[in-house]
Amino acid sequence: MDKEGTDGGEVPSMQEGGAPIGEENLTRLIGRLTRKPLMVEVTGGHKKAIFTLAVTRRYRDSESRPKQQKAFVPVVAWRSLAAQVETLGKDSAVLVEGHLRTWSDPKGKNFRWEVAAEMLEVLERLESPTDNRAPKKEEAAA
Repeated sequence: MDKEGTDGGEVPSMQEGGAPIGEENLTRLIGRLTRKPLMVEVTGGHKKAIFTLAVTRRYRDSESRPKQQKAFVPVVAWRSLAAQVETLGKDSAVLVEGHLRTWSDPKGKNFRWEVAAEMLEVLERLESPTDNRAPKKEEAAA
């Protein structure tokens, strides 16, 4: 096989690993919060929000019937992004752009991943009740 490229340079063979491929760690999700975000204050007084997005993928099966599949994606947002989601409640819709972070325990057996938010936009705001564990007035009277 001819190894000379169009510019006269040598084209790397597949056995040598092929042409270099640029790698990118970027994800973009639109989904709904599965519950109110967990807010944590970290060292220095900065806010950290931890929440899960339910993301739906729609497709058609082999018989052209519409189907959908949900994925539950853990997300962490810091500082001003955390403040944006602090008052959101369950089922609020958000757009998140960020990168994947992974880690495992010291033995390398338990593996976790999450999306670290770099940009966040609230698409539909559903306010979080002040205390969703408190019984409603009708329930308390019964």
